[in-house]
Amino acid sequence: MFQLIKIHKWALLFALFIGIIVAFPQFYFPYDHADTYKGIYIANTDNEVGYLGRIGEVRDGHPLLGSINFKDGKDNPYIQSPLGENIIARLGGILFLNLNGTILLARFLFAFLGFLAVYGFVFLLSKEKLTAISAATAVCLAKSLISRGGLIALLKGGAPTVHFVDFYRPVHPMVSFLFFFSFLLFFWLFLYPERAGRVEGLARKRWVFGVISTLILGSSFYLYPYTWSFIYAFLGALCLIFLFQKKWQDIKRLILMGLGGVVIAIPYFLNIYRSFLHPYFTEVNVRFGLTETHQIILGFLVPSIFVLFLLFFPKEGRNRYIFSLALLTAPFIVLNQQLITGKEFHSGHYHWFFNQPLAIIFLVTMLLYQLKFWQQKLKLFKNINISKITACLIIGASFYTGIVIQAASYKETKPQILEDQRSGPIVEWLNKNANKDEVVLSDIHQSDIVSIYTSLNQFYAFSSPYYFSASNERVLNALFLSYRLDGLKGEDAQALFLQNPYRYIISKTVFGVYYRDTFGSAEAIPDEILNSFVKKYQDFLLIPLDRFLKMDDVKYVVWDTKNYPQWRLDQYGFLSKVYETGDFKIYQIKY
Repeated sequence: MFQLIKIHKWALLFALFIGIIVAFPQFYFPYDHADTYKGIYIANTDNEVGYLGRIGEVRDGHPLLGSINFKDGKDNPYIQSPLGENIIARLGGILFLNLNGTILLARFLFAFLGFLAVYGFVFLLSKEKLTAISAATAVCLAKSLISRGGLIALLKGGAPTVHFVDFYRPVHPMVSFLFFFSFLLFFWLFLYPERAGRVEGLARKRWVFGVISTLILGSSFYLYPYTWSFIYAFLGALCLIFLFQKKWQDIKRLILMGLGGVVIAIPYFLNIYRSFLHPYFTEVNVRFGLTETHQIILGFLVPSIFVLFLLFFPKEGRNRYIFSLALLTAPFIVLNQQLITGKEFHSGHYHWFFNQPLAIIFLVTMLLYQLKFWQQKLKLFKNINISKITACLIIGASFYTGIVIQAASYKETKPQILEDQRSGPIVEWLNKNANKDEVVLSDIHQSDIVSIYTSLNQFYAFSSPYYFSASNERVLNALFLSYRLDGLKGEDAQALFLQNPYRYIISKTVFGVYYRDTFGSAEAIPDEILNSFVKKYQDFLLIPLDRFLKMDDVKYVVWDTKNYPQWRLDQYGFLSKVYETGDFKIYQIKY
């Protein structure tokens, strides 16, 4: 370990800087607004609120995440694998941190370790520390530049994104990113231990690297389906190449590793089997929108990088070339598995979190290699190292991009988070006065906040439809209740349900991304379905409100009088006001 630290001290320093950049906005916000801060975390990456709720659910004692919002369904099969949330939650628990402290630590730690994992892999690939630092820095801070419009936005003086550095969204890709590149690092050392470098004794630890690689592979089933599927595609491509080369011993190693990963994943497959047996499997599965198609998906990035690799990647080092060839073949496999299965995964997850970082790594590696090669061959600028200067420029541009993204995201997010601080007293009162796992009804935004910062369940929240406890009837009733509180009359539903925003909201809530992915837009939901919902809504209005709430064991109702004045909860005699602060009122249902 001392040798590793001594050899790669600069990588550790850069990892520290990147950890600080990633975590700084969340660290700085409470000090920047000390007078108004009430404990609500600053979050703005896509679906981060849903992930924070899942971490909170693990902290509340429900580690399998069968249902994070509803009181029932805690023992249901999980749909989204729970390992990442458990890792982060347990990390905070060991150090006695609250939720905000846990997420802040995770942002720093996974940024730090993620950089080192990418650096280690690229160093083994290139044997150049500066190449490894520049590639890892670009991946961690400037990945958005390879997306459409990202570079143009930066050149115009803006930010490529205002949703923070998205590789460090808790939980994914924060954790899965680390697992993926850690696997590549240890798997390389398992296959080619002789390339471990100058560290004494490291080359003799092949079996250790094999065990670690297998454990990471098996654990990835409990983490993120795109991680393990990409790794197995890579292993399959590598196995085929070894078959042509008649490397029987290496094929044996790959097969044993793949089987080892499957053995570790046996409980995962049992969970899938339980999922198939669940009565609401079909209804909930539709919301994830696995499109039925056999269409080929190529895009621009994957074929382009593959062609550049064939033209410019160094041919010396046969093992390195074969490893890289298999790794760049894997995207073609995962993006087109629907040619066999007929079910298309959401290919964007492969593109954003695997294809893009690999493209950056190989672009940087090939660029710096070719610059060094041609400078030596043509004997140009003998006193100037063009490759080293270019690497420094890449590092500088990456840090600039990361800082610009973080600063712009902080500015963009701050107004909403300051608004959310209003909920601080509500969270505090519920934590002091409500019992664990009691049910709270509030608007959709407050439900997410209550889900994250209390041990209470919700009548309904944003992510509720993506768990087996959310039947179509239950999701519809939750939607109907919000319309009822908004004052929507039965005779008006016929006209409104068939037009936006109702049409879009109903389609998205009940059927998820199905109509968007299958027919091009959420609004493609048939009129016949919407008309049937009109009748159901009219029947729903006939149910006494207090009886309906009691069926779901609702104990408290939180009313945001500023944003939802139309709810007029003071009119209901079965509600007893127990707390009022600012724009909020909390009621308790009289049983």
